[in-house]
Amino acid sequence: MAKSPSAPALTRRTAAFRASVAALLALLLGGCVYLRLLEVKQQLGKFDEFFGLQTRDGLAIVCHTPVLRTGDIRWIGLKPEQVRKLGRAEQWQARWVKQLPAGVTEATEFDIVLELSFADDKLSRIAIPERYFAVMPKTFLIGVIKSLGRGKIDKTGKKIEAEISAAEIAAARPRLPAIDKLLGRPSEERVEGGTTVVRYRYVPSTKESRAGVFDMHLTFDTKTGDLLKWQGFTPVGRIGFDFTAGRKK
Repeated sequence: MAKSPSAPALTRRTAAFRASVAALLALLLGGCVYLRLLEVKQQLGKFDEFFGLQTRDGLAIVCHTPVLRTGDIRWIGLKPEQVRKLGRAEQWQARWVKQLPAGVTEATEFDIVLELSFADDKLSRIAIPERYFAVMPKTFLIGVIKSLGRGKIDKTGKKIEAEISAAEIAAARPRLPAIDKLLGRPSEERVEGGTTVVRYRYVPSTKESRAGVFDMHLTFDTKTGDLLKWQGFTPVGRIGFDFTAGRKK
């Protein structure tokens, strides 16, 4: 007569089964999130049809046909610092804390703050405070956001990667001194040949998970201070903007 599995063996099998189911659900959920992110990218290609802009007191992007859900935003790694419920709507405030080199302090706070609004569980509005536009024209950021719709997607590993030529907005791009005023002291700075690369690292203020860590790498022409490349490393992949097409030879 065959022996029945012992209790410890059953426990291990049950744990393994549950882990497999959890992994499968995460994979399926992640695939759905990426599909919705790709849909947003396609909407950005027809920006004026799918989005509206509010430029008074900061910059707000209004989604006419919302796609992303609150669960998607949390899955990406963005956890709200504050949540305000208004019936079937929610307002989030998300904040990322800049990481400074050891022993360095700043008198001014240079954290990144976003306000997100949801209606019926879908992202309907993103607002950026006015203070970020003291040294960066709103037209520049709007142009960068619109250019994402023309970016190329590298689906390897289900990562969203875009290398975008933004020559049409090169004249408005911030220079190195302006970035220092806007973002403060970088987390790291190095010189590579004729370029200066500054890195800014931001960690979610909620500290629930480091999955939402966001890195920005900005490459400048050391001599002129012109912004050449901007790369953002996010939990869902890399987004890159190439401004070299707008440089004067």
